[in-house]
Amino acid sequence: MEINDVKFVLPSSLHNLTLIRALAKTYFESQNIEKGDVMKLLSVIDELATNVVEHGYRYETGEMTIFLKKIGNTVYLSIEDNGHGYDEKKSSKEEGGMGLFIVKGMVDEFNVEKKETGTKFNVSKEVKEAK
Repeated sequence: MEINDVKFVLPSSLHNLTLIRALAKTYFESQNIEKGDVMKLLSVIDELATNVVEHGYRYETGEMTIFLKKIGNTVYLSIEDNGHGYDEKKSSKEEGGMGLFIVKGMVDEFNVEKKETGTKFNVSKEVKEAK
C-alpha cells in the first residue's frame, strides 16, 4: 500500500486561505482523488483553517501546520495551531458555530486534541479514485 504525505506551515492569516486551498487542491489532484471528494476536503480545510485564524489566534499573528496524508483510499488531515485553544462551550450554535458541525458531517472521523497551548484538529475521509 502506497503512502503519500505532505506538510506545510504558514502564518495564520485570512489572506493565506487561498494559498492553503491551492496547495491542498494540488496535493489531492496529484493523488487522483475524485472531484466531489476533493471539494468536500477543501471545504473542511477552509473551515478548520478559518477556525485557526478566528478562534485559535483571534486574528493575531501565529502559525498553522497542515498535514495531509493518503493511505490507500483514506485521506488523513490535521490542522494544528499554538493559539488560545479550543473551547467546546463556545462552539455552540448560538454563536454561529455551525462550521465544525458541518465539518463533522463531511468526514468519517473527527477529533480535537487540546494541547497546553493550541489545538489540533484531526479528520479522516474515505475517498474515491478519479476516473
